[in-house]
Amino acid sequence: MDLRNKLSKGTTIESFNDVKLKYKVNKYIGKGSFGSVFEVKRAKDSKIFAMKVIPLTGSHHKRPNEMIFREEATRLMQVGHHLHIMELVDVASFDKYGALIMECATEGSLLNVYYRLSKEHHAALSQRVAYEMTEALHCIHSQDPAIVHRDLKPDNILVFLSGTVQKPCYLFKLADFGISKTVDDGEEDPALRIVSEPMSGRAYAPYRAPETAKRLGAKHPRGYESKADIYSLGVVLAQIHNNAVGSDESPSLYNIPTKAVPLVKAMLTHDPSKRPSAQDCKKYSWYKEGAAVVIHKVTNGSKEGDNLGKSMQRLSIE
Repeated sequence: MDLRNKLSKGTTIESFNDVKLKYKVNKYIGKGSFGSVFEVKRAKDSKIFAMKVIPLTGSHHKRPNEMIFREEATRLMQVGHHLHIMELVDVASFDKYGALIMECATEGSLLNVYYRLSKEHHAALSQRVAYEMTEALHCIHSQDPAIVHRDLKPDNILVFLSGTVQKPCYLFKLADFGISKTVDDGEEDPALRIVSEPMSGRAYAPYRAPETAKRLGAKHPRGYESKADIYSLGVVLAQIHNNAVGSDESPSLYNIPTKAVPLVKAMLTHDPSKRPSAQDCKKYSWYKEGAAVVIHKVTNGSKEGDNLGKSMQRLSIE
């Protein structure tokens, strides 16, 4: 059954945690290969959220759908509130579906902001993304057990507003933990450093770290899972400077500012044992300078059109 018929405008969804807390469907946003996303309004205060709806029956790539739903919700709850990570606000269930109620990215994805900004502001964008996404990765990699995102790419860096009403500025948050995994990167016994699934899973190929390019089911040394996320961030930063955000092009250091090269080059190191951790990335000047960068909202139109629709629909696993 098409969820758009089941969840038409005005349909009420009750919170799993509090039946008195209700959400009303505003509109359908989009559908991925696994779930659908709707815009909903919380009844008590009319605040707008995104609701990711996941079927609880069946399976996806041999993983039970209910397990996928529970794992994503658990990881978001594990992280809790972090300024640069998409926050899980509530959960709901109805019929044979589960729903994650999350913040709504009013400004779309990194791709939308990239096209809105003039080229002269791309360096500042790179600094800010380097800072905020390093903060996000350090947070999830520092959990116990560590969380590895495994799908960091422009589509999963969503954009919000902070600052003041008169001078709003962009705020970036890491989103979509649908194929994330928990691991123990700190395992000291080499004999135990073996897993049976590639670190990157089904992540989008252009952003996969070299060590993750093993076929599904192959074994690989354990201990560097979180370093794969660092490589993915390096690709994103390189793309910002090379007019290639969201493309399938291989990362290049060609147009990268001199001050950015040390960090981006380190992130793109092929050997994960020599690639910096998120904590190590904080030692680089490009990250440090990014902490002070402010990028005010641009009011001109984006080439990407409907920012909300084109970004929030990607909350579904692709």
